[in-house]
Order: sequence, then structure tokens, then C-alpha cells
Amino acid sequence: MKTERLLTIIMILLDKKQISASKLAEMLEVSVRTIYRDITSLSEAGIPVTTIPGVNGGIRIMDHYKIDKQFFTSSDITSLLIALNSLSKNVSALQLNQIYEKLKTLVPAHFLEEIKFKTDQITIDLTPWTSNKSVQPFLETVKLALDQSQLLTFHYEDYQGQLTNRTVEPYRLVLKEISWYLQAFCTEKKGFRTFKLSRMSELNILPESFIPREFTPQPLGTDHWVSLPFITIHLKIHSKIKDQLVDKFGDLNFSKMAGNSMLTVDFPFVEDEFGYNLLLGFGKNCEVLKPPHVRAELKRRIHDLATLYD
Repeated sequence: MKTERLLTIIMILLDKKQISASKLAEMLEVSVRTIYRDITSLSEAGIPVTTIPGVNGGIRIMDHYKIDKQFFTSSDITSLLIALNSLSKNVSALQLNQIYEKLKTLVPAHFLEEIKFKTDQITIDLTPWTSNKSVQPFLETVKLALDQSQLLTFHYEDYQGQLTNRTVEPYRLVLKEISWYLQAFCTEKKGFRTFKLSRMSELNILPESFIPREFTPQPLGTDHWVSLPFITIHLKIHSKIKDQLVDKFGDLNFSKMAGNSMLTVDFPFVEDEFGYNLLLGFGKNCEVLKPPHVRAELKRRIHDLATLYD
């Protein structure tokens, strides 16, 4: 949201004194044009932000500037607090209290009750129904290494079960759906890699620090499925798993079968271990109608599973 971005720009300028528009755009993952529009908005709001042209130029804020309480409305602060509360399971209570106290200083006192009331009206809970408690200590370790630019070492098991020892320069923590990922430079592979925290073990911070290299954040929009071909399969499903499919794959074209609670749907499918396990996970609530070879492969896997329990 724009308000959060404007606040972030102010905090960065107060901390760094001067920074280039391109660097700000990179940090906030927006275009340089958007940064300049934001700077104009800040100036129009009375924030003493200036741009200095030239090789050694950049964007800066007046020395000794303090944020005017009137700059943020109660609605702005409410949005910020709702966003913070959504991270409550991943940020320590002490940190949240400190941030909350700082935010309260940005608005007049008579708005505080209104802000508390509105904040309590919306709750965003990003935590899974069943959490992996072993990941939380790893988060604290990785955040410390990020803050101090120190190397991390850990054992890593990839999705194929291969175990390797890694030493990395940490650059970014990412929460994707219910899983945490670390984007880092692997000293062994000599390149940037993405690691899932739940696949790590023996995670430790090394005493050696590193000089951060140029890093371009990579989207986690997908895993290995991106490079694999999709086919369309036709499913018959029980209506009670419709929400699960929509949550994971977006809008699908469901058709209701007459006289019962079953639906049919065309479904994008990748013929690999993940894809077949996904279908099997729906149990008797999902039946592949076609193509025949996917139906046959599922039948084979179900037979092998039944044999295991004979």
C-alpha cells in the first residue's frame, strides 16, 4: 500500500540521509517512476524531501527532521497495525510492542481509541493450522545473520532427499504460503539459491562476515513446476473440496452434476510425483475421469499402496 511505502521511504531517508532513486526502487520493488511520484507526494504533504542531481546526487531529507503527527491519519495507522498483527507469530512480542509504541507517537492521542477499535475489527492470521515449531529458532538465527551480514552454515535436504552441507551469504527471508524460504548466495555453487527453512538442520552462524554483493530479489511464484508441461485433466470432485482447489489454483470452471453434491472440473496437472500425490491426497473426494493414462497411473499407485498394507 502507498502509505506504508511512504512511511518506509521516510524511515530510510532518516537512517541513510541520502540514497539514489534506483536504489530505493530496488529496495521497495517498484519502478523508479513510482519512487519519484512518491517523492512528489511527500513534498506536497510538507515533508522536506529534496532530490540532488549529478553523479553523487540522490534523494535526501532535511537534517533533524521529525515526522509530523498530522501526516498519518487514524486509517493509515490502522492499516499498518493490521499488517503488523498478521506477523505476530513471526516477530517477537517485544519487537511488536516497541513498534506499536513508535506508531502511536505518529497520531494525536484522541485517535488512539479509534485506532484500537478499528484494528480489532480485522484479523489476518497467516499461521498454518499445524505449525512447524522447529522453524521458529531458525528464523531468529537467520534474521541475526541478515542483520550482521554473517555467513550461515547448515545441512540441507532437497526435495529429492539429497543431503548436502552449505555455507551461504544470507540476503532475504521470504514467507510463501505457510513456508519460510531463505534467498542466499551459496559459496559452493557460486550463485544465488533459494532454501526452504524446514529442510535445514544444524543451522549455525559463522564468525566470518561478508561484504554484501549485488542482489536482485527473485520471486518465489513457483517451484520446479514452472519448467514442466501442464496437461488438462477432467475431474469429478465432491463439493466440499472445491474451496481447497480454488484457494490453491484460483478460478476454475466447475460444473454441478445433477441430483448430487458432485462437481466436474477441468484441472491443470503436471505428471510428476507432486501432482499425483496431490490427487491422491483428496482420497475418495476426487476421481480422474480422463485422460485414461492418468487414471491408470493413479490406479497403479493405489494398488501399490494397498499392497503395502496387506
